[in-house]
Amino acid sequence: MVETLFLVRHGEAESNVKRYFAGWSAESSLTPLGKEQAKLLRRRLAKEGIGKIFCSDLERTQETARLLSLKCPITYSDSLRERNYGVLEGVEWGKDEKKYEAYHSDPFIRPKGGENCADVQKRVLSYFKRNVLSCLEEKVLVISHHNPLVLFAAHQLGMPMEKWRALRLGNCGLCIFTKEGKGYRLKLWNSLSHYGLLNFKPLLSRESKVPHKR
Repeated sequence: MVETLFLVRHGEAESNVKRYFAGWSAESSLTPLGKEQAKLLRRRLAKEGIGKIFCSDLERTQETARLLSLKCPITYSDSLRERNYGVLEGVEWGKDEKKYEAYHSDPFIRPKGGENCADVQKRVLSYFKRNVLSCLEEKVLVISHHNPLVLFAAHQLGMPMEKWRALRLGNCGLCIFTKEGKGYRLKLWNSLSHYGLLNFKPLLSRESKVPHKR
């Protein structure tokens, strides 16, 4: 039974910098900064004794998992993918933020051929219940994307769907839930302390400027 659940968003990807909807089909590799973020997080997780990793099968999450180099089994799944943006995949929302704002803030709007936040939460919760939380290992890591992880956390915290934007998760931000009774209690949210406050100030300053979009 899982006693400690670690959640990690992938490192900074090209889509974060160029500000386009990466979703499922518009693949996005990690930037040099994103790779450095993952390597720094590796040092933070190395001694945690994580027994299994569940990871989105998209390129940016797989690359993050490889750079973490944790010596444990990894299961890749499309159920942990970012939100499917349908016809908006590859569209640069940063060129006209106002035009696309609803797709970032309204949890019920669904682009043609894609998903809304309610759809994402439903598939993610189902996967966690069937695979992650029923895992035999005591410590488990999930590597995914902003929307899936925030929506999972919002459900765990009893937040209504309309309030999901109250949570933010940075690139390679670390979250921890611990087992308590029949549920899980939030112990840590969006920790970026592994970047370092002085030696790695550029990593923090970049993160503060990049909106928490895909």
